[in-house]
Amino acid sequence: MSTLAPTAEGVEASVREHDATLHFPEALPGLAGAHSWELIEHEEARPFLWLRCLDRQGLSLLAVDPRYVTEEYPPRISPADLARIELSDLSRAVVLVIVNLDGSGDGYVNLRAPVVINPDSLLGAQVILDDPEWPMRHPLAGGREDAAGGTGRSQTCSSSAESQANLSSSAKTSE
Repeated sequence: MSTLAPTAEGVEASVREHDATLHFPEALPGLAGAHSWELIEHEEARPFLWLRCLDRQGLSLLAVDPRYVTEEYPPRISPADLARIELSDLSRAVVLVIVNLDGSGDGYVNLRAPVVINPDSLLGAQVILDDPEWPMRHPLAGGREDAAGGTGRSQTCSSSAESQANLSSSAKTSE
């Protein structure tokens, strides 16, 4: 079983270093046509990162390295899923999970469907794990693990126009 290798900060640094866009050959579930993304770090929001869609203006997803949420997260990703992003093993991958906020302001991460990124090719994919051990709604901080209702797909965490403007003005992007 491989451990998670580079951190989320490593992906952000890789994007800055290569001045490149992350490409998801298969759009994230529920986000048809969303193939090109950029990873943005907002200093006041560390360790969280924004995945901002370049294909669909105004669409941003909040993401985090799953090790900030739980130390016990060795996802079993199939060789076929790794091959989709041109990796032979998980040790080179950067793994992020999408943060979802519910109406009460509680935050959850989807451990069942991590985003896996090849830091060399900047290819990414959201992988749906077969292992029922990983919940779709794992509390961001404290609380209890709940089973997700509905489709179980990640809800998008879009920022408001005001927070998007603040993010754009103070984010560290490609240099």
